[in-house]
Amino acid sequence: MEFKPEYYLVLETLAAGDKSAAEVARVVEMGPHDVEAVLTALMGFGLVERREKGLIFKREVYTLTDKGWEVLHVWRSQVKDALERAVELRRRGRVEEAEEALAPLGPILPMLLTLGLLDLSLYAAAVGGSPAQAAELEEAEEFDAGEEEF
Repeated sequence: MEFKPEYYLVLETLAAGDKSAAEVARVVEMGPHDVEAVLTALMGFGLVERREKGLIFKREVYTLTDKGWEVLHVWRSQVKDALERAVELRRRGRVEEAEEALAPLGPILPMLLTLGLLDLSLYAAAVGGSPAQAAELEEAEEFDAGEEEF
């Protein structure tokens, strides 16, 4: 199965516990329709299943299947390997190759950092900055007011 960043984020989110589609959408900062499409695809691959939860107030939640846990484990390893490869390439001065190694992960690295799934030092080394710069970048992204004037 092909690694897709949005699939990985949803699997990581569900690894923390069963969640509704709306809860997943809030965590991964994606639109509800996009999350529904990802969840449908993941169910089609047999990685996720939908269940009813609750006795009185029933709601639909999604959970990882055994196959989902296996794929997540493989993908976690691939993500870690890609980050470590990027660190080593940067250390050797091969910046373009490091960026190519991180290209598939680019959209999800900040989210992995936010979710606490990625070590700040590894992130900083992989993207070519110090941990302090990475922390400042994360704070700036978190509190960015956009282009609006107050």
